[in-house]
Amino acid sequence: MKKTVRWVERMIIIALIGLMSLLLLVATIELFYAVYLAVLEEKEETLIINLDNMLNIFGIFLLVLIGIELLDTIKVYFKENVIHVEVVILVALIAIARKVIVLDFEYYSGLEIVGISSIILALAGGYYLLKKTGSTAVYPKVKKEVEEVVVQDPDDDEEGKTVKKIKKKQIERPTDQPDDDPTTINPKNL
Repeated sequence: MKKTVRWVERMIIIALIGLMSLLLLVATIELFYAVYLAVLEEKEETLIINLDNMLNIFGIFLLVLIGIELLDTIKVYFKENVIHVEVVILVALIAIARKVIVLDFEYYSGLEIVGISSIILALAGGYYLLKKTGSTAVYPKVKKEVEEVVVQDPDDDEEGKTVKKIKKKQIERPTDQPDDDPTTINPKNL
């Protein structure tokens, strides 16, 4: 059953990579077309491109950049089964920056602008904390039952008996951390 679920997950990820690549290709063509139209359109007294068209071009450019980052995140997840939180936060920051760049302040209330600024502050704070701690990825956790053997030395005991206690406990560890078993080979340490 797990093998089937894993196969279905892989096929979905491959489909997402294909669709995202197609969307990026279409968005890049749209970007070139928007630049072409903006350069040819000279209705106002501008040197090359008027500012409204330039803001629209920046919006499309940032949309392509967001797509590239999302594609990179999907590819990394496909290869390593790891979600890079740093990249996800950067994509969100780029998306909100795109929103701010193309934002028409006349149509939004002050409360909505404060909301957007609080989102920016929260994402920037999260990104800062990620960089400060050095944590960049979320690894799936594996549960493992471990037996801990505690042996009490007969010299420490008043009765002179050796006492052996076995404690079972469950531990969780990220999948990137190797077992304590010396026979396990971690490719990262080679």
